[in-house]
Amino acid sequence: MPNSMLNVENIYLRFGKKIILENVNFDAFKGEIICLLGPSGCGKTSTLRLIAGLDAPDGGRILIGDKVVSTTTKTTPPHNRGVGFLFQDFALFPHLTVEENIGYGLNRLKRRDANLRVSELLTQIQMSKHSKKYPHMLSGGEQQRVALARARAPWPSLLLLDEPFSGLDTALRKQIREETLEMLKSRDDTAIMVTHDPEEAMAMADRIVLMRDGRIVQIGSPKDIYHRPKTTFAAKFFGDINQINGKIEKGKVKTDFGYISDLNISNGSEVEVFIRPDAINIVETKDPHFSLYVYSLRDTGSTSVVKLSAGDWKNPHSHLLAHYRGSKELQKGALVKVQIKKEKIFIFSKEGNKILN
Repeated sequence: MPNSMLNVENIYLRFGKKIILENVNFDAFKGEIICLLGPSGCGKTSTLRLIAGLDAPDGGRILIGDKVVSTTTKTTPPHNRGVGFLFQDFALFPHLTVEENIGYGLNRLKRRDANLRVSELLTQIQMSKHSKKYPHMLSGGEQQRVALARARAPWPSLLLLDEPFSGLDTALRKQIREETLEMLKSRDDTAIMVTHDPEEAMAMADRIVLMRDGRIVQIGSPKDIYHRPKTTFAAKFFGDINQINGKIEKGKVKTDFGYISDLNISNGSEVEVFIRPDAINIVETKDPHFSLYVYSLRDTGSTSVVKLSAGDWKNPHSHLLAHYRGSKELQKGALVKVQIKKEKIFIFSKEGNKILN
């Protein structure tokens, strides 16, 4: 495949009788950042270890470029794969300086060439003045920059990043994440990153490989997976979402709030309706979809999180969570008009494994 830097084909992995990975397939192109995303234990780190050559698959094969590096009978050692590693804890050598850490993997180069490469990378990460310092003298963000420079030093064809920002505090994490993304994109690096954080994957990835229980649930761009989830798991994984039971009546989905959407399936069929809070608008209109009561409000700064109820607001039988950014001050117990963006309504079969709209 042209410009394909990685192909993971029909991968299986077992530990004893337990299946860790089952029929895992994805690829990565030159300059692309792929995020392996999912909850703990879903198989994302196991997949990264297979790509790195730290484990061997029980089925399938892995290609880096046009070279087969992993099969059930042959595994190319990690140091011969042309990959760079950025570990969760950075794994810097404490007894080596910043410049020595960065140059650690350049022993095959002449000293002059290695020094030039280290100097180039120090300039890129804006750490030239810290070149003689040891890791314990650096902040967490500075250590992360050095670890990334070390991973990139030997010109790897593929970078592997294992939860690279999880050890940083919230404010620093966002800053270093943006710096890392800018560096990877400016150098046209190809990277596979493991994360359990949907926001991080949305910010970093060109494509997300969403995993659950050792299988791939969905592959797509952040926008595609967020706006067009294929399963209820995918819909729920990316933050708060309203989940409502529904039943088909006369080609429409009937819920506790009223009729939500048209759907051409059999009458009486039970479905699950998912609506993101940002799809629900509290509006001034003569033609609302619903009129609902304000059950509770919570100000989060830029938005208000509003819980809306159907029926008696003091004893509601159903809620909808909405994000409100309007200027009108809402009052608890007030009756408000609501419109829902139909393109942000997801209707699934009751089993949750098939989207119907």
